[in-house]
Amino acid sequence: MKLINVILIGLALGLTYQDGYALSKTNTAPFESKANGHGAVKTTSFEVTGTVVDEEGLPLPGATVVEKNTSNGTVTDLDGNFSLTVQDDQQVIVVSFVGFESKEIPLNGKSNFNVTLTSDTESLEEVVVVGYGSVKKSDLTGSVASVSSDELNKTPISSLDQGLQGRVAGVEITQNSGAPGGATSVKIRGGNSLSTSNEPLYVIDGFPIVAGGSAPGSTTAQNSAGGQLNPLSTINPNDIASIEVLKDASATSIYGARGANGVILITTKKGEKGKTKINYNAYYGVQEVTKKLDMMNAEEFLALNNEINPGALDGITYHDTDWQDVIFRNAPIQNHQLSFAGGSEKTVYNLSFNYFDQQGIIKNSDFERISARLNLENELHDRVKIGINLNYNYVVSNGAITGTTYESENTGTVTAALFAPPIFAPYTDQGDYTYFGDINANFELSANPLALTQVLNRSTNTRLLSNFYVNVEIAEGLTYRGNIGVDVFHDRKDSYTGTDVPLGRINSGVAGIGNLDQNSLIHESVLNYSKKIGEAHDFNITGVFSTQRYTGTNSLAGGSELSTDLLVNNNLGLVSNRNISSNKSSWRLDSWTGRVNYILLDKYLLTLTGRADGSSRFGQNNKWGFFPSAALAWRAKEEAFLIDSELISDLKLRVSYGVTGNANIPLYQSFPRLTSGSNYNFGNELNIGISPTGVANPDIKWERTNQADVGMDVGFWNNRLMLTFDYYHKRTEDLLISRRIPASSGFNTVFGNFGEIENKGFELGLNAVVIDRALTWEVSANYSRNRNKILKITGEVDEVIPTGDGGVGAFANASLLKVGYPVGTFYGYVWDGVWQTTDDIANSHMPSAQPGDAKYADINGDGAFSAADRKIIGDPNPDYIFGFTNNFRYKGFDLSVFLQGNIGNDVFYNRRMRLESATFGTNQLAAVVNHWSPENPSNEYIRPSQSGRILQSSRYIEDGSFVRLKNIQLGYSFEVSQIDWLSRLRLYTSLTNLVTWTDYSGYDPELNTTGVNNVTNFGIDRDPYPRAKSYLLGVQVSF
Repeated sequence: MKLINVILIGLALGLTYQDGYALSKTNTAPFESKANGHGAVKTTSFEVTGTVVDEEGLPLPGATVVEKNTSNGTVTDLDGNFSLTVQDDQQVIVVSFVGFESKEIPLNGKSNFNVTLTSDTESLEEVVVVGYGSVKKSDLTGSVASVSSDELNKTPISSLDQGLQGRVAGVEITQNSGAPGGATSVKIRGGNSLSTSNEPLYVIDGFPIVAGGSAPGSTTAQNSAGGQLNPLSTINPNDIASIEVLKDASATSIYGARGANGVILITTKKGEKGKTKINYNAYYGVQEVTKKLDMMNAEEFLALNNEINPGALDGITYHDTDWQDVIFRNAPIQNHQLSFAGGSEKTVYNLSFNYFDQQGIIKNSDFERISARLNLENELHDRVKIGINLNYNYVVSNGAITGTTYESENTGTVTAALFAPPIFAPYTDQGDYTYFGDINANFELSANPLALTQVLNRSTNTRLLSNFYVNVEIAEGLTYRGNIGVDVFHDRKDSYTGTDVPLGRINSGVAGIGNLDQNSLIHESVLNYSKKIGEAHDFNITGVFSTQRYTGTNSLAGGSELSTDLLVNNNLGLVSNRNISSNKSSWRLDSWTGRVNYILLDKYLLTLTGRADGSSRFGQNNKWGFFPSAALAWRAKEEAFLIDSELISDLKLRVSYGVTGNANIPLYQSFPRLTSGSNYNFGNELNIGISPTGVANPDIKWERTNQADVGMDVGFWNNRLMLTFDYYHKRTEDLLISRRIPASSGFNTVFGNFGEIENKGFELGLNAVVIDRALTWEVSANYSRNRNKILKITGEVDEVIPTGDGGVGAFANASLLKVGYPVGTFYGYVWDGVWQTTDDIANSHMPSAQPGDAKYADINGDGAFSAADRKIIGDPNPDYIFGFTNNFRYKGFDLSVFLQGNIGNDVFYNRRMRLESATFGTNQLAAVVNHWSPENPSNEYIRPSQSGRILQSSRYIEDGSFVRLKNIQLGYSFEVSQIDWLSRLRLYTSLTNLVTWTDYSGYDPELNTTGVNNVTNFGIDRDPYPRAKSYLLGVQVSF
């Protein structure tokens, strides 16, 4: 708050800054760079004087007057007057003021000037892309946030969603893992769905993206969900011109049954008339793991295990291996982007090529992408334009295996590195991978972490995204746009787990080849009519027909029991225990859409939208849904009582209400379904069988979200300070949930629309020009707070439905759904320390415990310990999220500092349960050396034992709040105006994920190990791929 107060006071008083000291705006002494450390300044020889006024002749106090290409400058006084001494009478001065267009004035021997600056209407006239069209920013009635390509590419990213993190209010982006090309989970204004995805709809150049995913693989490869390849990683972020995030119902309802989770509109770079501009951008850097956990060394491990089972480890030649050091590495990252843009009077084009290569910080993991894009538009006639957007991507990714279930140390590389005994070496004396079970039978199922890095888990995919369009001006104000788009996606998954790791040895090798093909075809016809009647009335009417068809097929051939490791998965004819599967799915969506924008007197704005969607996903009795919205806005700045205000330069009030849907429901739920796998033996032969699965529900339909929004956009001092505020309330009905039904039906549950959930909160965005002189300082910040609550689960009882995977014993569910509580709240026992004596235990609620065992609270007070003593112990939802960016420029230098964070969220540190269990054979955190014993009555760490006695409890719920120094970038742009063939040369260095301030004890508090974006899987740490910090050097050249 102190910083904000300083900014506001400084802006109000019109303070300027010179060498770090505040000057009043009546001080017109020039500010100059110092020539040496003793404060001597450059000599000057020509004095320039004058006055700076606006279009109405009013003086502009505080306007900047600078000698071009120097730091020599001054500011105007209260009457708009200035005086500046420059080098000679042939220099050029630059006059600027916030909210006005800058003006360059050659002196040509003249010493006195009267300068008139014209208002810079660019910020108000800025065009913002919305669904099926665009509007001036000043005419927006909905809640829409924009992110430019410059902001997006400040950090090294493999996909566009990573670049949005922390930059838009109300958008919570969680990087599921630090794997190269790894996926993120994006939630706009909270999660709306309990059982389906909460991902927003992505629309690229008007094409709604639905394809993208991973082909099926072998058992081990499938156990890497948290490291799944991001489908958006096939889109090159360097090709993006801007991104608009549609948040409220007024903005998203035009996408109807797909708009409930918000919409992200992506516009790629287009060509411009003029000679060809060539741009080359590249960077190269090194990545390293941000943190390692402090584990027991070999001596401590031996002491603990000999205490549990004396003599069990005798006869072993001991080593002292830090397995985290073994699997982690410093890894290079590089990116190269070459583009050509230009055009003639009739044709414009943008052609780009990209190569991106990110090696992973876990050995043998990587992500490599080659892409090309062509955006071409031709004017066939004064009234007809045709164009095509083509994008091709080729991606190869080798993924590290990361476990997603509790008992996954046999398959999860990171988990294995923590659990593996430090007494073993990575290699045998013969140079083979050490198989721990060959040395000691107690470790038969413990995996060598380094051998796990050799498990084949390779994804190779191609994507062709094409969109052909025609624009026709039918009559004055009436236009037609038709487009046909095709999205063709193919992914091949190669997987092999050899006999160097337990899973492969038990099964004599596990191999697989999976293929996934997805094709999406869309046609849209858009009619738009614009009409202005007199000076008072402005209409814009849009009508849309859209039809989209999707087909997906996948197949898997593989199995186990191979005769050799040598051929990996290249000859599946060697597989004895075969696994063959395939399936095909398809859906269709037809839509009719209408929107009316009406502006009265340039002050009062109305938007009405309606969309009817017919989807094959919906039940037989609910094929069509209608999704309306309405929005009002008042540009109060245009009223007589504000139009002459010098303090308030812009003020718009907004209110909207509408209905959107989530049609991302499982396919074929309205039909009776059969499934394979019900095989049986008859006559000494295995017979293939099929069986019914699930009850048909012809009434199934979309999840329906009703959203109200009240917002305000306000600018102060010629928009030097701009604020955006929104309050929203969302209520999602007809949530898709499995409800129990009588067993007499032959099934346990039916999938249908039963629940309700609420999200409400507010968003605040700030943009400020703090200093606008030779040194400029701009601040951008956003702050969001969302609260969600379950209102209804099934409509029968306010029942609790355990969900998730805590992974321990009969009470293994990590989170629950309960009416009146936030979604995904953690559920378990309350840790109450460690039992110390038999006397304490004798008359307690846990009479079977022993001294040194974990002690849990008797929550219900019945004197017995049972499942009834579980309670809500944590909440993975953050209290608020924020982003904060500072941009500085001085002469040729530029500096950007970006922080991002979450506050108030809890993390269930699942792996810590095992890492503090004092269990035989599994390495422990170093702190477990201080475990309980009769001689050391610790109240923190339980006594050692053969198998451990742990339950999920409040002990393993940690504060996941964090503030991350996401990126620092320092650049220098060289003066190239004297070089005809060069228009830009900039060198920069960039540091990413440099520091994270958090109390969380795991690798990183930002996680979604399962990789599934639904609200019941967040905040559970099962050792995902750790995040990396990176150090880059880059160059940007334009010709």
